Amino acid sequence: MPLSCRGRVRGMEPSRGDVDDALGKFSLTLIDTLDTLVVLNKLDEFEDAVRKVVLDVRLDNDVVVSVFETNIRVLGGLLGGHIMADMLKAQGVRLQWYKDELLHLARDLGYRLLPAFNTTSGLPYPRVNLRYGVLSPNSRTGTELDTCTACAGTMILEFAALSRLTQETVFEDTARRALDVLWEKRQKGNDLVGTVINIHNGDWVRRDSGVGAGIDSYYEYLMKAYILLGDDTYLDRFNAHYVAIMKYISQPPLLLNVHMHNPTVSIRSWMDSLLAFFPGLQVLRGDLKPAIETHEMLYQVTKQHKFLPEAFTSDFAVYWAQHPLRPEFAESTYFLYKATRDPYYLQVGKSIVESLNEYARVACGFAAVQDVRTGRHEDRMDSFFLAEMFKYLYLLFTEKRDLPLDIDDYIFTTEAHLLPLSLSTARPPCPRNMTMFRRGHGEEEIFTRSCPSAQTLFPNNPAFTRTIRDAHKQLLQPGAERLALFRGIEFPFHDTRMEPLEILKSMGLTLLPLGDRSVQLTSLRHQPDASPLGLFSLKFITELVDPPAAEQQGISPLAVQVLSPPFFGRTVLTAGPAQFGMDLTKQEHGVKGSLVLSEPYQACAAISNRQEVQGKMALAQRGECMFATKARNLQEAGASGVIFIDNAEGSCSEEMVLFQMVGDGSTSDIVIPLVFLFQKEGQVLLDALSQHRNVDVLLATKPMFLGEENTDQPLSASQLHEAATETRTGMVTSAPDQA
Repeated sequence: MPLSCRGRVRGMEPSRGDVDDALGKFSLTLIDTLDTLVVLNKLDEFEDAVRKVVLDVRLDNDVVVSVFETNIRVLGGLLGGHIMADMLKAQGVRLQWYKDELLHLARDLGYRLLPAFNTTSGLPYPRVNLRYGVLSPNSRTGTELDTCTACAGTMILEFAALSRLTQETVFEDTARRALDVLWEKRQKGNDLVGTVINIHNGDWVRRDSGVGAGIDSYYEYLMKAYILLGDDTYLDRFNAHYVAIMKYISQPPLLLNVHMHNPTVSIRSWMDSLLAFFPGLQVLRGDLKPAIETHEMLYQVTKQHKFLPEAFTSDFAVYWAQHPLRPEFAESTYFLYKATRDPYYLQVGKSIVESLNEYARVACGFAAVQDVRTGRHEDRMDSFFLAEMFKYLYLLFTEKRDLPLDIDDYIFTTEAHLLPLSLSTARPPCPRNMTMFRRGHGEEEIFTRSCPSAQTLFPNNPAFTRTIRDAHKQLLQPGAERLALFRGIEFPFHDTRMEPLEILKSMGLTLLPLGDRSVQLTSLRHQPDASPLGLFSLKFITELVDPPAAEQQGISPLAVQVLSPPFFGRTVLTAGPAQFGMDLTKQEHGVKGSLVLSEPYQACAAISNRQEVQGKMALAQRGECMFATKARNLQEAGASGVIFIDNAEGSCSEEMVLFQMVGDGSTSDIVIPLVFLFQKEGQVLLDALSQHRNVDVLLATKPMFLGEENTDQPLSASQLHEAATETRTGMVTSAPDQA
C-alpha cells in the first residue's frame, strides 16, 4: 500500500472483492520478487529474502485464493527462487546453507492447488481453500460453475517444472489434461476458443474470442510449453490458434474480439490493456511485422494518456481509465528490442521509466493510477510490478555480460519467473498428448516450425522496423475529433457498438483522405469476407467536429434515491447507466426496491441467498467477471434490479468520469434495471443496510419529489463522508439546494 506506507494483509484492510483473491497470507510480494533480485544483481538481498521465506512463510492457511494467481505468482515465484538459489549455491560462494527449502514449499503448494482440478471435465475450479481444498464443508468455495480460458490454461509451465524438479508427474499430467480439454472444446471450424467455460460440462459460457483478458496467457503457455518442454504437441496447437487469430482477430494494428462461432464480424470496438503482451509473443513466433505494428499503436496510445489505459476504444480514446501498473507493454518492448536491436525501443523503455517516476512514484513505492485522465492514485502496488515491470525494464537496458546469469537459458513465465530450458530433457514428451494438426496449408507452411531471422523476413532492409512503424505514427493525429458523415448514411451505433470506420470495413469499404477535408470511399479489393459491392468510389464532404466533453461521453447520469426512514428521499446518489437491461429513461416513475446484499458479493457464481434476493434490489461488487454475468446470475435468482458498486477504494463520482456498463455481446436476455455506483457512493448504501433492517431505494433518471423542498441534484463526493457518518448515527444528510 504505497500511499499508506504499509503492507496489505488480507482481512486487516477493507475488502476489495476478487482482487484480494491473490492474497493468501503467504508474503506474496516477497515470493513474487525473489528472482527479480537476482536479475538486478541484488544477491545479498536475495539471500536474505530466501531466509525470510524459509523461516516465515506458511501455506496451511484457512483462506480462499485464486488458483490462477497463486500458481503464476506464488508457485512460479517459489520455483524461480529455488532455481536461482540452486544456481548461486552451485557457484560455491553463496547460499551454501540452502537445502531445497523453496522447492519443498513449492511442492506443498502444488498439492494444495490440486484439489481444484477435481471436476468432471478436468478443468480447475477458479478458487481453492489452502487448508480445506474445494469440496470440504469448511472450504467456503466449490460452488463456482465456470472459469476463464486463461485461468484453466495457464498452469502447464509451473506444474511441469514442479514435476520435473520433484520427479512427481501428477502436476504436469493434471495441467496437461486441462489443456487437452480446452483444445478439444475449441470451435473446430476455425480453431478459436471463447473466454469463459463451464468447468463441469465444458460448455462455453462467454463466446467472445480475442487475445486479451480471459484468454491471453492460454496462447502464451502453448508456445512457451513447447519451448520449455520440447513437446511438438503444444507448438502444433499454438500454430493452429495463431492462424485463426491472424485471420479473424488481427486487424493490424488492432486486435478486436470476435464471436468464436461467427468470427467475421468484430463484437466490440474496444481493446483491453492485457493484449499488450501479444507483440512479445509474436516475436517468439517470429512474426515481426504485426508485432511492430501493434506495439507502435500501443505506444501511441501510451504517449497520449501517459500510461496504457485498462481499456481503450478502436479510435484510441479511454474506455476504462485505470492503470494498475501493468507490465505487458514493457514486456513486448523488451522482446522487440531483443529481436531487432533497434534503439527506438530503448527510447520507448525510457519513456515508460520517465512516466513511472513522474506520475506513479510516491514515498513508499509506485502507486497504481486510478484514472489516467486525472492522474489520481490508488493505494495499490501489485506484486507483478516488481516481478515483471522491474525485470523487463532492467533487462532492456542491461548488457548481457553484466547479468549474473545467461538470460537466454531461461523462459519467462507469464509472471516473468525464470524457468531453465534444461527442463526439456528431464522427461520425454507424453505419447498420449498428440494433436491432430492439418499441416500443408499454405498459410501454415513458412514459419510454423522455425523462427526466421530479420534478414529472411526483410532482406536488405536494415530500416524495416522504422518503415513499418511510420505507417502507424499518424493514428492519433485527429485527437478527439470525430467523423460526422452526411445524413444520407446511417450507422447502427447502439445495435452493433461498432465505430463508423469499422462498419465500413465490415462492408468491404475503406476511407482514403484526399487532403482537402474530403475523403474517398473505396471498396477493398480481394478482401476475404467483404461484401460483393464491386469497384466504385464516392467522394463526399466530411466535417470534423470537436464536441463538448459531456457530449463526447454521451452519458446521462441516473439517480439512486434512498426512500425509507430515516432518509425520506433526501439522500440521492449519482449512478452510471448500463447499455443493456431495462432502459430507465423510459420508466416515468423509475423502479423501486428494497436492498439486499448479494452472496457471493461479486455475483460471479450462482447466488447462494436466492430466497433473500427474490424480488429485491441486489447490491453486487464490481470485479472478477463481466457485469452481464453478474446481472444474469442475479436476474436468475429473482432480483428486481442490481446496483453495482465499484471495487476501487475511494472512487467517487465527483472525481471520476462516469461511464456506461457494457455487455458481453448478447445481452437481450437481461431485462432488469442496472446501475453503477462508485465506491464512496456505494458505501452510503452499505452503511445504511448495516444500520437499518429495510432500506428502500428508487432507480430513476431523476429523484422523486416527496412533498418538501428538495433538489434534483445527487450528492457530491464532498458530502459523502458526512452522509456516511451521519447515517451510522441514525441521522440523514440532505442533498444541497442549488439553483
